[in-house]
Amino acid sequence: MTSTTEQPQEHTTRFNAPRWLGLLLVVLAALVLARSLSEGIYDIAFANLALDLTGAVSTVGLVYCVGYGVEVVASIVAGPLLDRGNPKSVLVVSYLVKIGVFALIGLGSSFLSSHLWAIVVAAAAVDLVHHIGEMALFVLLPRLLDAKTLVRVQGISGSVRSASELISPVVAGGIIVLLPGSQGLLAAAGLQVLALILFIAFIAVLSRRPAIPNEDTVAGGEPGADAGSSDEPVSRRTVAKTIVASRAWRRFAVFHSLSVLALSTVILSLLSLMRDTLDMSAARAGSFLACSTIGAIIGGLIVAKAGPDGIYPSMRWSPAVAGAGALIAAFLGQSQGLLAAGLILFGLGFTVYLRSAGLVVQLRAPSAILGTWDGLLDAVIRVVSAAAILATGFLFDHVGGRPVYLVLGALLFLMAGLWSGFGKQDRDGLGTTPLHTAPSRS
Repeated sequence: MTSTTEQPQEHTTRFNAPRWLGLLLVVLAALVLARSLSEGIYDIAFANLALDLTGAVSTVGLVYCVGYGVEVVASIVAGPLLDRGNPKSVLVVSYLVKIGVFALIGLGSSFLSSHLWAIVVAAAAVDLVHHIGEMALFVLLPRLLDAKTLVRVQGISGSVRSASELISPVVAGGIIVLLPGSQGLLAAAGLQVLALILFIAFIAVLSRRPAIPNEDTVAGGEPGADAGSSDEPVSRRTVAKTIVASRAWRRFAVFHSLSVLALSTVILSLLSLMRDTLDMSAARAGSFLACSTIGAIIGGLIVAKAGPDGIYPSMRWSPAVAGAGALIAAFLGQSQGLLAAGLILFGLGFTVYLRSAGLVVQLRAPSAILGTWDGLLDAVIRVVSAAAILATGFLFDHVGGRPVYLVLGALLFLMAGLWSGFGKQDRDGLGTTPLHTAPSRS
């Protein structure tokens, strides 16, 4: 009699969990698609406005550099607020602010399109709000998902985000025809409205997830389970000192900063490489960018399938794959087949590395101060990346793209070697700082 009553309950659990996860991933995919399309539209709009006004690649670098600057400020200031506040509310507010900013920019299109400083300021404002929202989501997900689900969610997010980049140029082109100039940003506002609705649906699905009869309910533990007493907030200075004092986190921060520097510089200069160095038309160069997106889609699926155990091995080989792709594109890109192969390799390595490194922080940093911890790491990364991106624009104008890509490709191969030396002792050290009262999940 006992066995007959327990059997249906076990069957229900096995049936509901995959169905819940499938629904969660569908809503997530729609959410990421809406956000990415909106981001793609305003990125293209700001870059094209700056390039059309001056004709110099360095001005595009200026727009990105200022954007990185305000994101550094956001990383430092917003992190502690997210730890002490409610990331859900912050994320909703960020959507609402972006909707208002896009609408305002779109309605003031004639002024915006004729002043470079206005383009820079507008792009910076959007980057600031967008980055705070991204930080809120980064802090929120480990509080809601177990480690395996978190890795799958991040991997699928990477693939969907990359897939949206195939659609973004087509969507943006149609919008430019219908809404000329910066008025196209009104469409970005509409997509942000859709994203807000989908985020609410995402939270609703999470609230209905089946209970997990396991202590590892969430990836980073319950908020307040580490980092000492939650009655006294941990200061940014204390977190910074802890990171610097920890050999594992110090090595992670240096390796990660250099890896992101190279990856972000390459991804933001691919269009310039193809147009200026490889002498392609804008339309042809844009079509080849789809190849890097194909690689990124594959990369996201690799992360999702590898699970938590595959994060560290992925960080060893992915920079080398991205470096090989960048060098092939720069030096053998006159051949269409080799250019496509190089871009696919770069997109794959780019996505696998960034998703894996982000998951290391989400799973190993103290959960109660994840916002502050990630914010400080992110600020350092963005400072060095912003300087590199700005310098790259000037170097492209003066020495050409191939010498720049030779340095960046070599740096990525170097980082692959350094990450290979990030062994078990370092991985264990990530979860044993004085601010960890219990080992973090790996």
